[in-house]
Amino acid sequence: MTRPCKAILFDLDNCLCDARAVGDDLFEPAFAAIRKANRGQVPEDRLRQAFDECWYTSFDLVAKRYRFSDGMFQAGFDVFSKLEAKGPIQGYPDLKIVKDLAADKYLVTSGFRRLQESKVRALGIQDWFTRVVIDAVDAPPQRGKKAIFEEILRERGHAPDEMIVVGDNPLSELAAGRQLGMQTVQTVRPGVKAAAADFHIASLDELPPILAAER
Repeated sequence: MTRPCKAILFDLDNCLCDARAVGDDLFEPAFAAIRKANRGQVPEDRLRQAFDECWYTSFDLVAKRYRFSDGMFQAGFDVFSKLEAKGPIQGYPDLKIVKDLAADKYLVTSGFRRLQESKVRALGIQDWFTRVVIDAVDAPPQRGKKAIFEEILRERGHAPDEMIVVGDNPLSELAAGRQLGMQTVQTVRPGVKAAAADFHIASLDELPPILAAER
């Protein structure tokens, strides 16, 4: 049996908030800039796939996976780094459950700093967390979530099995949590494929029983 949960590490996009809640149009200037710089490097069908993945995966990883040229990457980077969410946005309907969870809560999200900060402000959730950490792709060196989780472990003096990671991405926060010996909970939101994790939930309503159970 592991010890009671003392801290929860949350992801943002497609965990607490649909990444598309900012509006599909927000990313269009970046996509247009990438298309203009393409010059036949990436076929159109692959380019559309890459753009869809930008809603689920950090832009730098998408660019690498789809073999964007340096010019394509820079064109997209220059626009993405200036984007921000406008006005209030809505998280998932179950978001408010997070506020009342009885544990230290951390929000750890990857992406462009200005955009991620604006999302947190637009959601009005910053005060719910002990700390909000943005692993910014436009403020190198990017640390990665494993290093950030390790820092939180050291700061709080918790053991790995006293911490739970909640997120959607099997290659990011869930992988980092598993590598460090933390319990992992995947939020299988619309568009998210179930992957390796200790628990899978469709709604945050399912999280309190997991935290209360003898794990």
